[in-house]
This record gives sequence, C-alpha cells and structure tokens, in this order.
Amino acid sequence: MQKVFRALAIGVALCSTVKADEVEDGVNSALKSYKEGKPADAANALQNVLKLLNSKTGGALAAALPDHIGGWRGGKVETQSLSGTGGGSTTSRTYRQGSKEKGDEKKISVSIASDSPLLGTISTFLKAPALGQLLGAKPKDVGPYPAMFISKEGILQFAVNDRYAVLIQGKKLGESEIMEVATGLKLGILKDIH
Repeated sequence: MQKVFRALAIGVALCSTVKADEVEDGVNSALKSYKEGKPADAANALQNVLKLLNSKTGGALAAALPDHIGGWRGGKVETQSLSGTGGGSTTSRTYRQGSKEKGDEKKISVSIASDSPLLGTISTFLKAPALGQLLGAKPKDVGPYPAMFISKEGILQFAVNDRYAVLIQGKKLGESEIMEVATGLKLGILKDIH
C-alpha cells in the first residue's frame, strides 16, 4: 500500500492545473484512514484522487482534439476513466461532416487513451506489421507515427510517445477521410504532457 501512496505522491507533484489542496487532502485522508485500519475508506479516498488526476489528464488531452479539421466539426469532448479495464483514461470526440437533414452526414470518432493496457496490444501489432496484416491491417504512417489501418472496420490505430493509444473510427468511410482527420490532430501537444 505504501507503494500506491508513493506513486500518487509523484502524480500529485506532476499536476499543475488540479487544485493541489484537493489532491493533497485526498492523499492525506487516504493515508490517515489506512493508518487507522480503515482500508475501505482509504481506497475510496484514493479513487477520488485518481478521478481528480484523470480529469486533469483528460483536459490536457482535449487540446489535441481541435474544434475543426478541414470540413469536419468537432462535437463535445468526453473523458472517461478506464479503471475497469486496467487503468488510465480516455478522451474522445466525434467529428461530423454534412447534415442529417440532407442525409449526407458522416461521422468519425477519435479516442486518445493514456496509460492504458491497450497501448501494449497496439504496440505489439505496430512492431510486427506482418501480424497486423494477418488481421487485415494495412501499415500506414500518421506523421512520424507508424499506424495500422483496418479498412473493413474503418479503424486507424497508432501509438504516440509509448504512452498514448489513438483510435480513429469511421465506419463506411474511406481511408482518405480517416487519414485527413488523423493528420489534423494536434499530436505534438501529447509530447508536452507529463
């Protein structure tokens, strides 16, 4: 348990936009509960601290998802915890082009997962393109990042800085439309997030 508190303390030191007192109070509350023999209270306090830290990360990741990419309009940015799937968080935004009324609306969803176990799976396929090709993936590049494109599903996946897994999905859309959105993301921002 002490390792968990030490890891959270490092996370606290890295957070600049979350109120330090909220995070510190949560860590201190968890430590106090732990020392008093109340592990359930300690766990609840730690989960609240993780939510604060994940919301900070999600806000930073949102900056990589611009409001407009070419003719694509960005919708609401959403951030979710991935604690149920092994950790990390995901920030996503849906981009639209055309209109529902005219029947020509197209949608592409973009998700950026940070510190997620998904990254290991994606990295495995990116390091062994032949394995990805067995699954119908075509190797692509998004700037300096190797990617896999699965045309049947309209999915493009790649990793940024060995920390972020990017998933772009546009069912029934062509490769050029998906690549347009991929290259319009502000991926350089991800290099500066600590």
